[in-house]
Amino acid sequence: MEKINVTFLHPTTDRTMEVEIDDSLTATGVINELISSNFIPDNAGNGGYELLIKDTQNRIGGGQTVASGGAKDGSTIRVVPATDAGSTL
Repeated sequence: MEKINVTFLHPTTDRTMEVEIDDSLTATGVINELISSNFIPDNAGNGGYELLIKDTQNRIGGGQTVASGGAKDGSTIRVVPATDAGSTL
């Protein structure tokens, strides 16, 4: 468990948010915090969000921790809408 400084990029605007987070946080936990702080709108009805590390293009989703996804101090992380394109119900 380590504190890291990261920058989040908004999914549709050029807004950024620089924060210190615990690298053991899950993607779901991070996304919930970003929604609570009004950085992003709640998108649960449309599939939610995933995190994408800008430099490596590693995706971090659901219960995966930011550390296991490869985020480190100084990382820039894009918040991207999660999609389920092409699925059939």
